[in-house]
Amino acid sequence: MNRCISLTLTSLPCLIVTLVSFATTFGAAGAAAAELRVLSSANMRPVFDRLATEFERTSGHKLAITYDTAGPVKNRVAAGEAADVVITQRSFMDELVKDGKLASSSIKDVVRSSVVIFVRAGAPKPDIGSVDGLKRSLSAARSVAYSDPSKGGAAGVYFAGLIERLGLAEQMKSKVKLVNAGAAGETVAKGEAELGVDQHSVAGAVQGIDIVGPLPRELQAGIVFAAAIPGTVKETAAANSLITFLTSAAAAPAIKAAFLDPAAP
Repeated sequence: MNRCISLTLTSLPCLIVTLVSFATTFGAAGAAAAELRVLSSANMRPVFDRLATEFERTSGHKLAITYDTAGPVKNRVAAGEAADVVITQRSFMDELVKDGKLASSSIKDVVRSSVVIFVRAGAPKPDIGSVDGLKRSLSAARSVAYSDPSKGGAAGVYFAGLIERLGLAEQMKSKVKLVNAGAAGETVAKGEAELGVDQHSVAGAVQGIDIVGPLPRELQAGIVFAAAIPGTVKETAAANSLITFLTSAAAAPAIKAAFLDPAAP
């Protein structure tokens, strides 16, 4: 492996050299140029914003990307929407494989996403460093905003289940403020909720809030997003080249810049 990979966090020229070398090995040489239809969870948008142009330049393929929240991505694939590469929560994919919508052998974990709690910029930060501290802080909060789990946002689904496990669901009914996916940060920034909960990849880009931190270690979500290829896809070599690109060491700096972690150790 090119030794430049170890320098990509500090050397943009080295990153470009690494990506070009990668593309030569895995890219257009293995597949004719194609337009790849990508149906992706929205938290991958900042990753593609940083990497899509380089992938297109070095592979010869073009990307046509549609974004949605994780649950609707699953539902769209289940309903038969055409795509060459699908990126959504790994936990949704077994059902799609069972229904014949995805090829099981194509599934590759791409990123891990953490769930964080935040407050309005300048507001006091509650104690969330332990399970007991988190429970006290949630109990004391006047209001908590997170994405409506019925609409499939990963953080909202996870947090709704978490407060059930913590025995706080009934107590928090009156203070929960359910919002559209991605809107919890803005809700807190406007002072419409005291605490907010979302994926770090979403909240990290919001102005007017302060990230308190991730959930306690015992409760961390570690939500995994994976890429897969529907079984009906004809451009499998081109689709595989994108998945290999996203899971390569050269893509790691862009993933980390988007407040995500590469799924590979």
